[in-house]
Amino acid sequence: MAETGPKLGPRAACLAAARRAESIHGLPDGLLVAIALSESGLHAHALNIGGRSYFPEERAAARALLLGAGSGRSVMAGCVQVNARVHARGADWPLDPVRSADWAGGLLRRWHTETGSWAEALRRWHGGSAASTRRVMCRVRAKLEVTAPGSDLLHDQGCSQGEIARVRRSGTTLLEVAEAP
Repeated sequence: MAETGPKLGPRAACLAAARRAESIHGLPDGLLVAIALSESGLHAHALNIGGRSYFPEERAAARALLLGAGSGRSVMAGCVQVNARVHARGADWPLDPVRSADWAGGLLRRWHTETGSWAEALRRWHGGSAASTRRVMCRVRAKLEVTAPGSDLLHDQGCSQGEIARVRRSGTTLLEVAEAP
């Protein structure tokens, strides 16, 4: 089968998938890209296994790590860091950036429809303690300033300007890497 275009690297693939899912699910511009920046650094094959991060360039290497992770360890996988133990149960679909971004976009849209709030949809996305959820909200807000400059989404989260500035800088760098030819 002939290739239909150039093979994207893991960061460009994650970025393209997140933008596609935003459009398909009617998410605010830049929201899912900001989440992916915060969760994986826009890396389609990113893994966090038992608290240790991995960024394999090839999906096959990521798949081997994912399937080789011990059963007692937490495993977050892919572009949007899907909890693989809960949502994938032995499958490697979270490493497919289009599939995982589409899954995330659908969940966020559903939760926004239920609550009427993108902030509440993001809180449900994270699902952690109040303190860790606040950190995630502030990280995503900072990344949103990179992915959708001028957006007022998530502005009322009590984030410090120093924290926002630091996280925004890393988001700018990673977005530039993903957008590079």
